[in-house]
Amino acid sequence: MGSRVIMPFKTDWRFIEGNYAGAEKMDYNDEHWRLLHVPHDWSIEKSFDPHMLYGGNQAYLPRWSVGWYRKHFNVKPSSPKQRVYIQFDGIHSNSEVWINGHFVGKRPYGYVSFQYDLTPYIRWDEENVIAVKVDNTILSPDRWYSGAGIYRNVWLICTDYIHITEWGTYITTPEISPDEAKVTVRIQVTNQHAHAVECTIMTEMLDPQGQIQGKVENRVTLSSCETGEIEQKTRVLEPELWSPDNPVLYEAQTTIYCDNTEVDRYCTSFGIREVKLDTQKGLFLNGHSLKLKGVCIHHDLGCLGAAYHDTAMKRRLQKLKEMGCNSIRFAHNPMAPELLDLCDQMGFLVVDEAFDKWKSLFYEHLYDEWWEKDLEAMLLRDRNHPSVFMWSVGNEVENQGQPSMLKMLEQLVGFCHEKDPTRSVTYALEPHNTPISLREGSIEAKVEHTKQLAQRVDVLGLNYQEQWYEHYRAAMPDMLILGTETFPYYRGKDNRVKGYLLMNPWFDVANHDYVIGQFVWSGIDYLGETSYPSKGWSSGLIDTCGFRKPVSYLQQSLWSNQPVVHIAAFNEHMKSEFNPTWTMHWKSPAMEDHWTFPDYGGKLIRLVTFTNCESVELIVNDELYGERKLVDYPNHLILWELPYTPGKIRAVGRNGNEKVCEHELTTAGTPYALKLEADRTVLPADGHEISHVEVTVIDPNGITVPNQDVELTFKLHGDGRILGIDNGDLTSDEPYKGNERRTHRGRCLVVVQSGNVAGELLLQASADGELQGEISLKVEEERK
Repeated sequence: MGSRVIMPFKTDWRFIEGNYAGAEKMDYNDEHWRLLHVPHDWSIEKSFDPHMLYGGNQAYLPRWSVGWYRKHFNVKPSSPKQRVYIQFDGIHSNSEVWINGHFVGKRPYGYVSFQYDLTPYIRWDEENVIAVKVDNTILSPDRWYSGAGIYRNVWLICTDYIHITEWGTYITTPEISPDEAKVTVRIQVTNQHAHAVECTIMTEMLDPQGQIQGKVENRVTLSSCETGEIEQKTRVLEPELWSPDNPVLYEAQTTIYCDNTEVDRYCTSFGIREVKLDTQKGLFLNGHSLKLKGVCIHHDLGCLGAAYHDTAMKRRLQKLKEMGCNSIRFAHNPMAPELLDLCDQMGFLVVDEAFDKWKSLFYEHLYDEWWEKDLEAMLLRDRNHPSVFMWSVGNEVENQGQPSMLKMLEQLVGFCHEKDPTRSVTYALEPHNTPISLREGSIEAKVEHTKQLAQRVDVLGLNYQEQWYEHYRAAMPDMLILGTETFPYYRGKDNRVKGYLLMNPWFDVANHDYVIGQFVWSGIDYLGETSYPSKGWSSGLIDTCGFRKPVSYLQQSLWSNQPVVHIAAFNEHMKSEFNPTWTMHWKSPAMEDHWTFPDYGGKLIRLVTFTNCESVELIVNDELYGERKLVDYPNHLILWELPYTPGKIRAVGRNGNEKVCEHELTTAGTPYALKLEADRTVLPADGHEISHVEVTVIDPNGITVPNQDVELTFKLHGDGRILGIDNGDLTSDEPYKGNERRTHRGRCLVVVQSGNVAGELLLQASADGELQGEISLKVEEERK
């Protein structure tokens, strides 16, 4: 007998697009198919089609097709009693799976993880073939870019006949004090032998240094073909508590022994932390009041499409962390499990959302048969993550507030409480209430309508309704409110769905204890939910390249505890990239954070300084232009107007008389060279890892030239490839795959992926042979 083995199953898949009869059969000839690694998104590889059905939803990237994946592999048994499972973290969508020609299952919903038992059909120590059909012709697409294919990781898992089931541990910390944390571990164990088995189940609690801090074991007898649950209780002395500022993780190692031999070991990462909701004082984490400074994100990674990559996602989260963000709402579906790991490790609280709509759009034909299976998959997979503090069961559903919807809401919330009684549950209410008569009706009618929904959730999640928070609270004095979606710059106004004020919705959070936080829509630009020529939603705080926009510094000035000051100029000549079908609400004024405006020569130009400092000095070409105090600008927008003069402009943030931060902009000259900077200059030779190379047009002094964009051509020398290329301009028709890209405001991004051979990767960039630049990346042998 042997212990659990978990193997990445992502290399050497064969792929073809099209519906090929018999492709599930073991002897099907797939030699001419494309060889690739997963995660893989076939849609992002295509050219934009402005005439595509549901094109706006899917970024005009064609996906209405069938794709087949096949992988040949060999399994050597480590014991005569071994089980083999395959786990998919996500396939979009409507997948069917075969092993050696035998059908093992289907999963229509593209966002959940699932597992199949391959054991009955495995050919031990011989060739096996796994075949996966992905059919995107059946269901309508999401409102945002879905991607297409096996777009998340795949794992082959080998266990003994006696083992812990999929997501079979559930760890809670019912009592926490400075002296100790009491820990309860529930373990689901299965015995697939034809006879009863006696075994010992031991769980050890390891601290971040790997030291054992608690230990418990039980002797149990499992009947033949029985799956049972065992509860263990232990304690951790002087626990380190998990929080966004101190994301400390423990690990529970659960080991099963039979006849003194280890047959299974299951490791569960968890955090010790206490979340409390006080209906009068708000959210408390580990006894301390906390406001959620959050953003909503979708799952795509810009030029990489939906194909998940940990390095790319981590880079994005680091940008959010820089601006003081401490929480994320997953919109509107379960995300890759690795993203939750990152949130655990980096310190983000998460609202984990199961669905968008229920009985309309993509999920309409799935709901009745699949809601329970899909919701359970999310709950069981994610409930040990300390980052997850709240579940969400839906977003702006089609029949909001109607009797049928209220019944479904009760059912979904109750199911969450049954599977995980430790977390609260919400649902994100849209402001455009149904029936239509309520959309512009009286506030009294809105309140009564909303009360029906609020009675069925733990926290009232509201999208774009900050103008009504006080009305809701007056009618529901024991209900906490969460801004599940808020505008990034403006605030709602009066009793109108479409009115707005020049005031960030954060102030409604900061000024009311009963409002526990905000989630800005959106944290990062994403593909889809648009209309041509735009390919995506462009009101994020960060663009698809991962470049921060000026408006992100407004949010940083509101959220961060660290001093910040940032200059941005209002530019009336700036091209709009915003989806023209949407209103002003999600926009911010056209702003750029540079000082190169030849069109303004001698004219007045308006500036804004974003800051959390007590005062800001503005210095133009080494002369003090003025000083302004933040207290005089309650919306945190310190405004200036001055004649544009080339040179240098500098903002100095002061607290009292002390200079605590500054931001300087310098007028650029003519383009001189290309500067290439990589976030990783050393990569493993694993055929998977990536480096983000930021390419900037600079003048002779190294200043970014933002107003003279150029067409760039890239060449990569060595064993690697250009995985994606982007410039953040969602109106561009340039494909995300290739070796050419025009800069946008002086910049673009190239994502380089290593091959399997150690050595050097040399990326060269040129513009018409005049501007040039290069960067060398080192590729090293993988460490075993």
